[in-house]
Amino acid sequence: MSSAEVADKIIELSEQFNQYVFEHPDILDNMPDRAVLVFLDADDPSFNQANAATALQSQLPTDSERVFVQLRRRVQIVEQVNWEAEIVPAPFQ
Repeated sequence: MSSAEVADKIIELSEQFNQYVFEHPDILDNMPDRAVLVFLDADDPSFNQANAATALQSQLPTDSERVFVQLRRRVQIVEQVNWEAEIVPAPFQ
């Protein structure tokens, strides 16, 4: 996996995590202060290996710790009803 692909995936997962936090702020209760987040994709082992290796080789800021956050896609099927209209003659005359 190229570094550009890893970077793009990190951005995508960051956005998804931010949305999740907005909807479930209680997840932050389990996170230490000054956490350095390392995102993992439950369905992409090659990304996980590349991103975890990079994260583990990177130096942490003082008083921080790595927190591995695994994201998993959930698909919700929502039926969408679209109405159509047409002009017709009066049915009861």
